[in-house]
Amino acid sequence: MYTASFITVTFLKAAREVVCNSVIKDKLYNRIPGKWPGIFFDNNLIRIEMKVSIQGIRGAFHEVAARQYFNNLKIEIIENRTFTELIESVKTNLVDYGVIAIENTISGTIHHNLDLVRESGVSICGEIFLRIQQNLALLPGDTLLSLKEIRSHYMAINQTRDFFRAYPHINIVESDDTAISIKEVAENNLTGVGAIGSQCAIDLYGLKTLAKGIETNKKNFTRFWIIQIKNESEGLENSGKASLSIVLPNKKGSLSQILSIISFYDIDLTKIESSPIIGEPWHYRFFIDVKYQSYSHFLSMMGAIKPLTHEFINLGCYIEAVHSFNQIQNQ
Repeated sequence: MYTASFITVTFLKAAREVVCNSVIKDKLYNRIPGKWPGIFFDNNLIRIEMKVSIQGIRGAFHEVAARQYFNNLKIEIIENRTFTELIESVKTNLVDYGVIAIENTISGTIHHNLDLVRESGVSICGEIFLRIQQNLALLPGDTLLSLKEIRSHYMAINQTRDFFRAYPHINIVESDDTAISIKEVAENNLTGVGAIGSQCAIDLYGLKTLAKGIETNKKNFTRFWIIQIKNESEGLENSGKASLSIVLPNKKGSLSQILSIISFYDIDLTKIESSPIIGEPWHYRFFIDVKYQSYSHFLSMMGAIKPLTHEFINLGCYIEAVHSFNQIQNQ
């Protein structure tokens, strides 16, 4: 006699095999090496549903990035107040993936998030580039002339100040988050109060869009990492990009030596920047992004570099976000 648990496990394995050989595999597995989400059954149909952690609430730009990255796959957005909480939700396996902003074309690298990823031990498994378009939202009955106050995150306010110079009667108030500002206007029915944020948030909370793309600099883009619990064994040969954290001995030529090794193995260095090591004055950690066509060359490069470092961390191997990057270049 077969037990119920045996039948269940066997059925799940069979179901997983069906999914692995389906179009879903092409959409997900080829994008994210080495990680499978939960498998569920709905009206006798197999469906994939993932929990994805973001910083902020529904409608934040992190949600926009998550939905663009996972495209048409079904995801449940898990809200987190801080980036630390986001990382913890991934680290403790409460979610399948996390989406975290890592750099912006105007404000630069978010070093705090770099350090959170490095210290947590989670792994980068993907990336996406997103244009940050700021929109003016208000209640359906309001107009630009009836507005007395605008609320939003300080970065969104700074990006849109030029637009509001023509309306000196509007008081500008800083808030904790763009999506929270939009939600508060909608839920509290705040007449005469507008908010700045994503079109996703405006649609979600039922406000109307008075003006789209009110940011001054239209070349405002953010790069997000997709993160998961560390996985170093499956599917990494499909990757073509990696992010590294290294600490070198403080001696003449140490960085030059590392860069020469990267070049020797035909690896493309796409980004390098330093960050001070707290408690060690004038000693720096280097964050490096590299691209490669041969995963074996990348492994050989790492093997050659590691003995020359005080600390070497591979933050993750992933597939380059070619599609979203090309979209940015064409905008």
